[in-house]
Amino acid sequence: MKKKQIWMLCLITALFGSLLLIDRTDAMELNGLYVMSEEELTQMVADLPRADHLGERLRFEGKPVPYDQSENTFYVSQKIEEKAYEGTFDAVGEDCMICLQDDEVLWDKQEVVSQGHVLRIWFVTKEAYAVANLIFTGLPVIDIDSDEHALSEKYARGNIVVQNPNDHDVVTMSAKESQMEAKINDHTGTISFRLYKKDYTEERNLSLLGLGKRSAWKLYPVSEKDEAVSREMMAVYLWNCVCEEDTLRKGMEYAELIVDGEYKGLYYVAPKIGRGYLNLQEEDFLYECEALQEDGTRQYKVIGGGNLPSENSVLKAYEDIWKEEGQGFSQIDVENYMNYTIYLQAACAVQNSVEEYDVAAQQVDGNYRFLKLPERSQFVLGMYPSEIGWQSLFASENIIEDAEYDALSSRIQDLDSRTSKRWGELRKDVLSTDTLLRTAYLYEQRLADSGYIVRRGEVNAYVMGCNALHDMIEERMEYLDHYYGVVNE
Repeated sequence: MKKKQIWMLCLITALFGSLLLIDRTDAMELNGLYVMSEEELTQMVADLPRADHLGERLRFEGKPVPYDQSENTFYVSQKIEEKAYEGTFDAVGEDCMICLQDDEVLWDKQEVVSQGHVLRIWFVTKEAYAVANLIFTGLPVIDIDSDEHALSEKYARGNIVVQNPNDHDVVTMSAKESQMEAKINDHTGTISFRLYKKDYTEERNLSLLGLGKRSAWKLYPVSEKDEAVSREMMAVYLWNCVCEEDTLRKGMEYAELIVDGEYKGLYYVAPKIGRGYLNLQEEDFLYECEALQEDGTRQYKVIGGGNLPSENSVLKAYEDIWKEEGQGFSQIDVENYMNYTIYLQAACAVQNSVEEYDVAAQQVDGNYRFLKLPERSQFVLGMYPSEIGWQSLFASENIIEDAEYDALSSRIQDLDSRTSKRWGELRKDVLSTDTLLRTAYLYEQRLADSGYIVRRGEVNAYVMGCNALHDMIEERMEYLDHYYGVVNE
């Protein structure tokens, strides 16, 4: 027998011989971790020096465990609804024993998760030992480890681990790992990453967090001004309710993020909108409106690579539709634009009316059909960009002006009445006030149960933020009912 195996066998035999005297034989192991009291662990390492870190030995579901270096803390996702811990821990190397320190609430998993309880995990080798914190969270966790140990505004290679406590692909929790390239927008804090196969010669489509198989993804930091921590999630829900084109619907999920050993907090995860995401063909085009110029014109970029040609006939044709008095709107999907303006009003999405939206040009029978969808919807339901100025979260009585919808309504006589009718239909179903409040409650309950709100340490501010969002929803819906001339019983 190898010396390492003999040492481990003797150590474990000696330690667990004493544990047999304790009337809790079920407490000796938890998902691959030995469970011992602090006294037993202290006695075990009495003659060993303490090391700064041995956490690189820890694996969960065979993958590296997200680790915050400054707080010496590991993060592991768990399904909130399940009473038993899921997933298996193991150690890299036969000479390392990993133990979990027993705790009065350890065996109540839902309490551990929801209250953000910090557990202690011990690493013991023949040469040294180390102790770290372990947090079980009810949210997905994403760990990005870049080769340069720092993200920049240029794509750089690295590795990513995604823990999903509710993976629909395997009907349980999962941990997925992939090679990737990532970059960060220093202005917005948004992180973009692309998944690759090991040799980096081909992008890799991987299903993450139930959002479909994609290779290109984005991470958006949750705004510090959003005390309810759910406004963008509610905006995505509103868009998906209003949108009638399946390919234009959007997906978004929560995740706690660690980048190069530093805990970054809560982020929104979403597939990156692109040609593949919208199922566009080779002859189709996709443009993003980035900014509104001082002269009233808009600045676009091509999505999917390449520079915007100075004489792009498709984009020029789109812009000419709104400029020329005699131009008809046969290429505009009027229903889509009608739904888009309803979204702007329902979400109070001020920024998406002037920029931060995409235009898809789909070729149909030799002509192009134009559709519109929002990019990131950060400034919604009471959140306003700094250039507009901070407004009260209760500023619900304002109508979002959309120049393109106004141009359509000035030429299509029944568009306003059709829009009002569509609003009335939505209000009886997916956009009823009760349905919207229930949706908000679901997001709030999930965050509370996950332990994130407790760990953030701002419970009272969170409750007040949620109440403000509820008031905003109720007042906004009532105001729009009046605006559209809809009576809801």
